[in-house]
Amino acid sequence: SPAGKLLGTTWVGKWGGCLTKKKIKPYFANNVKEYDRIMAEDWVSEEWGDRRQELVFIGMKLDEAEIRAALDACLCTADEMEVYRAQVRNILEASFSSVKGGPSLFDVGGMDHIDQ
Repeated sequence: SPAGKLLGTTWVGKWGGCLTKKKIKPYFANNVKEYDRIMAEDWVSEEWGDRRQELVFIGMKLDEAEIRAALDACLCTADEMEVYRAQVRNILEASFSSVKGGPSLFDVGGMDHIDQ
């Protein structure tokens, strides 16, 4: 069986979530139905847009509950997500800021700015 021996990835463009809903709409000027479908089915939130990961498990006698529990245990807590969001804000502010001594790239609240 070739299962497990084949792997393929392709690039199909940016996530729509990289843009605002207003900016994404012109890309679907010729296919408004698809835009409406994406907004209804794929658009999770303003923070995540259409970003998602999908996993497929192929095998016999797989315990779905056990797999789900193991994956759920990997999810960030609400506190960990807040730290992540703060770090992303710091990276964006540090990367696009010309202010010396601005936000830290690596330590939430620190001052090790990339421009120094």
